[in-house]
Amino acid sequence: MEILWGFRNLGKIRAHGLEPGEVESAFDALDWAAIPSEMEYRMVGEGITHTGKLIRVVYAETEDGPYPITAFPIRLQQRRTP
Repeated sequence: MEILWGFRNLGKIRAHGLEPGEVESAFDALDWAAIPSEMEYRMVGEGITHTGKLIRVVYAETEDGPYPITAFPIRLQQRRTP
């Protein structure tokens, strides 16, 4: 699966202390789970990165693959996905 990156979404994840490889590894994590967002055409996924951070990723599904809108670390008690 190819994750779509651009100037805007890279800036947003880096502002939260994450790098693209961390977000990509969360999509591949065994504990990855996603639910529909309250916003149309968006999903919210959560998983543990290869660096051990639990993160939430807000993303849009496109024909070319997921486009992360933003991602940020969360605490276990903030997890929304099953």
